[in-house]
Amino acid sequence: MKLTWLCVTLLIASSLSGCGGGGDDEIPPGNNQNNSGGSTQPAASLFPRAFDQGISYQTTIYVSSGATAGGDGSQDTPYNNIRDALLNATPGTRITIAAGNYAPIGTLSNIQGTAQAPISLIANGTVTIDGGTTNMALQLTDARYVVIDGLTIQNTLPHGINIDDGGSYDTPSEYVVLRNMHFRNIGNGGNNDCLKMSGVDNFYIEDSEFENCNQGEAIDLVGCHDGVITGNDFHDIPRNAMNTKGGSANILIHGNRFVDISQRAINAGGSTGTPYFRPFNATYEGSEIQIVANIFVRSGSTPVAFVGCDTCVFANNTIIEPQQYVARILEENTSRTAGAYGYFINNIVVFNASQVSTFVNVGAGTNPATFTFDSNLWYALDDNSFSGPNFGSSIPPETNSVIQQNPNLNLDYSIPANSPAVGQGRSVPRGLVGDYDRNPYSTPPSMGAFEAP
Repeated sequence: MKLTWLCVTLLIASSLSGCGGGGDDEIPPGNNQNNSGGSTQPAASLFPRAFDQGISYQTTIYVSSGATAGGDGSQDTPYNNIRDALLNATPGTRITIAAGNYAPIGTLSNIQGTAQAPISLIANGTVTIDGGTTNMALQLTDARYVVIDGLTIQNTLPHGINIDDGGSYDTPSEYVVLRNMHFRNIGNGGNNDCLKMSGVDNFYIEDSEFENCNQGEAIDLVGCHDGVITGNDFHDIPRNAMNTKGGSANILIHGNRFVDISQRAINAGGSTGTPYFRPFNATYEGSEIQIVANIFVRSGSTPVAFVGCDTCVFANNTIIEPQQYVARILEENTSRTAGAYGYFINNIVVFNASQVSTFVNVGAGTNPATFTFDSNLWYALDDNSFSGPNFGSSIPPETNSVIQQNPNLNLDYSIPANSPAVGQGRSVPRGLVGDYDRNPYSTPPSMGAFEAP
């Protein structure tokens, strides 16, 4: 299943591929793609939506940190902790949490709503869960149809929130929404993630902020499938912002902002121990990872690393002052098939030639000859004589480039109507679901994260 739960009603039978345009010739035969025909880019109304849009709840449970112990969850006598509320929630329950500071919730299994009656945690004001640098805020195992909205997670260990399948790979957690979250000061320098997800399908992460996830990832996905990560702000991350590994597949990463990520902003793929793959026999670390219409500012190592990722797409992004590489093609798990057929297309790259050591770093055991670099705008801030990127002999030369023409970016990195990036893009495998602001791209699309006004 490919995001059918997310698309609007008229697309209920579609996959993520079907939510946008893109020609059938974009993906090589034999790869595990399900392409739709045509070249018309979709309207913004076709942007995939979380399953809880328009849901009405039948029951409300109230929580207040200042309440007296022994409450029953009613508005007059609320619970004084979030855990009791979750333990007493049934499908169709909205848990309303009053502003305040709360203790970690702990580990809970089988918190399960239904498609029409989810269970939600909703902050009413500033709600902070503080782990005191010793505890995790929440671990959910085998969760289904759960919404978490508006919580601040801080000072936790080893992770901020962990959502998993309990090791029962045939029963993933699924239909989980995290919205308006704020993760900060997570971990103590070990492999500590702000948000850890293992064996989670049909998920949606939006409009959240991630900072100082020390030293794991802001979002670490292991064997997760059919998800959307959109509208989030990642900044001041000591390592990588995101992994999509362990057999993760069919994930849309759209309209996010990555600023001052010390290492790789996005690992499309990664490196995972054999027992942790979901499914166990997955051929690649990652596949069909769609990275579209994002903004990357001062990525330390690279905005994107294709690491054992098959038919993964990095398209219509805006990259500002990358610090070392513009992209990397790597293979860090030789027990799986090396990734291939990656796309780096329709991007705007504004850089300092003095900072970029190599445009594309190619590692051993990879398939760089299968990659496509096409229709990108390259503008060197410190070298007016720049004549185009040199990828070396292993990557086919780029075609349809716009070289050393100032894209005239606005302060928000959008493009004006007279930018040389306007209308210079090409069709994108599996289509485009809208620009950074979810406005539709024209046909042909402009380069970068924004369509022209």
